Amino acid sequence: MQFELPLAEEKVKRRQVITLHLVVGFTLITTGLFLLLLKVYLDSIPESAAAALLKFEISLGWAVLIGLAGAGLLTTVLTKSQWLLKQNVNRNMRLLEIAIVLVLCLFAAFNELPVPATLYGVILAASLFAIYWEGVSDSTLYIQFNDKGIRLPLTSRKKFIEWWEIERVLLKFGIITIDCHDNRLFQWNIKTVNFDKEDFQRFCTEQIAENKEKRKKYEW
Repeated sequence: MQFELPLAEEKVKRRQVITLHLVVGFTLITTGLFLLLLKVYLDSIPESAAAALLKFEISLGWAVLIGLAGAGLLTTVLTKSQWLLKQNVNRNMRLLEIAIVLVLCLFAAFNELPVPATLYGVILAASLFAIYWEGVSDSTLYIQFNDKGIRLPLTSRKKFIEWWEIERVLLKFGIITIDCHDNRLFQWNIKTVNFDKEDFQRFCTEQIAENKEKRKKYEW
């Protein structure tokens, strides 16, 4: 027998999606401003310092374009966040961000600028992981109860709990509570279930009673 409970929370949260877009936006704005100021004031910088900064020099047009790209992204996040959260829109925006950051990362790497290259590399890796994670994510997370134990949602640090570890399971008022005998407590809000709650509660009580003796085997 198996029971599956849909959680009210989502695997990918709205704030996580928005935050990474904001990080990329601020990074592009900062990069554009730095390159623009460097282009304008390079001649007034002492020669000793200017020699080290020459590696950063690019055309004025590219500096302005990078800054505008960041400003455009930031404006979109702040004014059209709901539109940005649409799956296709978000994915296309991620791909555009990845392309821009990849170019900056390669530019920094080829010009032997380790700090900017590392910064862009980290953002690039985070964006690549985000596009993968957002792509494979189902909108709903589940907790599964079966004869072997309880399989927790992917966002949980612990993935599986055996019945001998559990003291009590309670499904009430739209909240599932899993109380372990070692004082660990797991709790989630759930959506509407399509099974009888009394049957579920009876199943959990029986499994806990049947596996209680196993505690002695695993406890030191």
